[in-house]
Amino acid sequence: MIVRPIAHKDLDALYDLAKAAGVGMNSLPADRDYLAQKIDRAVESFQQSIPREQASYLFVLANDDDRALGVCGIEASIGWDEPWYTYRVSQMVHACRDINIYTNTPTLFLTNDQIGYSELCSLLVHPDARGHKNGPLLSRCRFLFIRQFRELFGEKLFAEMRGFNDEQGHSPFWDDLGKKFFNMEFERIDFLTGRGHRSIIAELMPKYPVYSHLLAESARNCIGKVHPNTQPALEMLKQEGLRYENYVAIFDGGPVMEAYIDDLRLIKQAQQLTAVATDPADLPSEQAPILLSNQKLEDYRCRLCFSYRLDGEQLYLPQNIIDGLLLENQTVTLASLYAKDANMLS
Repeated sequence: MIVRPIAHKDLDALYDLAKAAGVGMNSLPADRDYLAQKIDRAVESFQQSIPREQASYLFVLANDDDRALGVCGIEASIGWDEPWYTYRVSQMVHACRDINIYTNTPTLFLTNDQIGYSELCSLLVHPDARGHKNGPLLSRCRFLFIRQFRELFGEKLFAEMRGFNDEQGHSPFWDDLGKKFFNMEFERIDFLTGRGHRSIIAELMPKYPVYSHLLAESARNCIGKVHPNTQPALEMLKQEGLRYENYVAIFDGGPVMEAYIDDLRLIKQAQQLTAVATDPADLPSEQAPILLSNQKLEDYRCRLCFSYRLDGEQLYLPQNIIDGLLLENQTVTLASLYAKDANMLS
């Protein structure tokens, strides 16, 4: 598998992925026309023909037949075309000394605190391609891209995680809070906001703090909780240095993970070496996986490698890997796939 920028030819595959995503993946609505527009914007972003603040980078996980079996994305800068909303989970303290009563109530405040941040989004792997470390490859390839083109992104990075909803697509958080103001099902609001209609949030959501004690227990239990299928992605982000800082998605209550980009593990540990082609028979057959990428923007390539040898400033690789990465001047960016293996490259 190799990761490359999305292309117009990937529309059918992207539509199939969006249909498989189900409810709660609002950055990939199952709408062909809208997905075609997302591809157009991504292509223009890689070509740098639109302003940096409007750039949206989409990547696909492609097999040997160049069929797209996964997708992931990065929004360069959030909140400029229209506000980006989250709930900040805070505490509201009430005290009355005369009768010795003191209460500390969790409260949800509607905010635009992520404006200007870069966003990780749209991570999805087709069921046929799950396993074989394809998920970690697709997710972490974005960090190498950000490191390579650091000037295109903001100071902080965040990821709004898919919140809990049941097998029927119902979100207890939405049913007890948002539905009372929008008068529509979660699946419908998820679809509308996925197509860019986020202005309805400002028009219809309450502007005052929400006392979480007034919500049903099932809704309160969703605050900061991810969908079961999202748990592996959440753990991956934690390993790379993103943290839950008491912000949640306004529709399903899923946690928002964030960090300063320059503090992330892959950003700090990635290095550039000279790739040297060698006979695969002269390489160890199986080692801890490393991420490899080139330094090209429009022709970005990233993949895993299990057979290699590190010698000073040189990295010995099979010729087919060097060719597949479209390396220029043989310079390759590499990092360990997992944080636990980082020391082997130092």
